[in-house]
Amino acid sequence: MKHSDRLGPNRFFRWLGRMYCRHWQRLEGEMFSLPEGPLILVGNHRAGVDPLLVQAAVDRPLCFLMAREYYQSMWYARWFFDAFGVIPVNPGGANRHSLAAAIAAVREGNSICLFPEGAANPDIPLKRVLPGAVLIAMETGAPIMPFRIGGTWPFDHVHLSHSFLRRGRGKVRFGAPFSVPHAKGDREVIRLTTALMQQALKLLR
Repeated sequence: MKHSDRLGPNRFFRWLGRMYCRHWQRLEGEMFSLPEGPLILVGNHRAGVDPLLVQAAVDRPLCFLMAREYYQSMWYARWFFDAFGVIPVNPGGANRHSLAAAIAAVREGNSICLFPEGAANPDIPLKRVLPGAVLIAMETGAPIMPFRIGGTWPFDHVHLSHSFLRRGRGKVRFGAPFSVPHAKGDREVIRLTTALMQQALKLLR
């Protein structure tokens, strides 16, 4: 089933997530209007609640890349992840099939969201970002739009539920989208563009 086919039925769950984020996480601001067409959203990763916040903050359905270990261990919620077009990935590992699925989703005109740090609440935020979003952009021609999350309880790597249960003052700030050079396989261009993406994330507050 195509990602575009799976993103339609989740309207109720997106509404429910929005209510949770607006009233419990006290998400700031009006709903952000995303550009039409294929789009790749990238942002910092504080906790498990991040995907709900980003989806609640925008006016288009998103599909997300998610660490495979959580996708597999949270078997009771897998139907929910699948309904949202979640693509499981191995953080920092071999992801040929996951990358192909993400590229296909973008080519279908979807917006995808990923957290290029590869882990929630790293010791030094945004010290390292992975190039997956750049590779997808090079293959599809889709622009990359950075965002920055704040105001939530960070993941402590022990208690997954804390960021969901504790009230926050969530905020999501979006930057301007930028295009990626069409230079597939050029390692230097990939490195430089990944550094540009990292800098764009750091500049958001």
